[in-house]
Amino acid sequence: MKRVVVLAPEPIRPRMAGMGIRALELARALRAEFDALLIVPNGEAEARSVAADVPVVSVGSAGLARAASGAEAAVVSGHAADAWFRQVPEIPVAADLYDPFPIENLHYAAALGPAVARHDRETFARTLARADFFLCASPEQRLFYAGALYGAGRIGPRNFPQDPALEGLLAVVPFGVPPEPASGDRARGRAAAGVPPDGPLLLFGGIYDWYAPDLLLDAWPEVRRRVSGARLLFFENPNPDTTPQNAFSRARERARALDPAGGEIVFSPWLPYGERADLYAAADLAVSIGAEGIESDLAFRTRLLDAAWGGVPSISVGGGTLAGELEEGGAGRCVGRDAAALAREIAALLAAGTDSRAAARRFAAQRSWNRVAEPLLRWCHRARVDAGRLAPPAEASRSLWRRLRSAR
Repeated sequence: MKRVVVLAPEPIRPRMAGMGIRALELARALRAEFDALLIVPNGEAEARSVAADVPVVSVGSAGLARAASGAEAAVVSGHAADAWFRQVPEIPVAADLYDPFPIENLHYAAALGPAVARHDRETFARTLARADFFLCASPEQRLFYAGALYGAGRIGPRNFPQDPALEGLLAVVPFGVPPEPASGDRARGRAAAGVPPDGPLLLFGGIYDWYAPDLLLDAWPEVRRRVSGARLLFFENPNPDTTPQNAFSRARERARALDPAGGEIVFSPWLPYGERADLYAAADLAVSIGAEGIESDLAFRTRLLDAAWGGVPSISVGGGTLAGELEEGGAGRCVGRDAAALAREIAALLAAGTDSRAAARRFAAQRSWNRVAEPLLRWCHRARVDAGRLAPPAEASRSLWRRLRSAR
């Protein structure tokens, strides 16, 4: 059986974030047809506590070649790709560009300075040059990355005439959900989040600097007037030491001004991935508001799909492709940047009750991991080093992967 390795760009642990979750779930999907191995930047015992069904190996960036021994294909992403392309140049590799981190991280430029943006650009350039296949999340991302690949010299007379749709180079592989329906406990979820058992609960989730929770806080007094007993739940970031907290800090300050006692607007620690079904059973509506700009245009809001898996409908402002698809499926609504309109839609969707929850579950059922990962599995079966690989760009600055390893 062909061995395929997945290099996780973030720690695999109970309280993990999006790209760590994606690496784990892609490895699980690959296990159906391949000898899949997950390489993690944190300790093996911690990783295995949430990935008992996938072989796991923990290595420092200097040990990647040894860990990849015997592999016939690989999936890499983020800054971890820097070390991979330097140390394991001979194995065919799919680069997962699901997370447009060079754009996201520009929101941190004021806090982190130009070095991070420079490192992101170097990592992105190396990935475009050295990967053999590329994954993205949406049609919008596909156009964005096709332009980048063309500019890098990866699309041209060598490959375009035979493959004008670029199916052999660039595929849409969005986020997925487990194939089995979510089955959570509402009371347990409320207790874990520190929320009282009664009243409608709106879930915003984590706050990154490309989100705009201020609009929801602007709407909150009108939401409370229309929806008796409503509460709003935010999450603290799982990696506060390495993630700037500007938007989070502003939201917390604003929330305390609106609700000094913290009884209505609740900030909870990041909950374990394995307990999220309880969270969705506890929530009645998910709300996602992206800041204006290209990040929102390229975004695939993972939290909205995962909430739909849990039977939670959603309201989106700047939610990208996924938000529109949820609206078409009756599982969500898209709203403009108007606080009064947002409050009205929140009240209306909460009133829809079980109908919208059922629509959310139906929507998610068509997007299981084994289904969305099919283009990746097809590539892995025929994986080869692409003849259009380019020479490595100038040496990237010191990889951030070592910093991730310190966040065990």
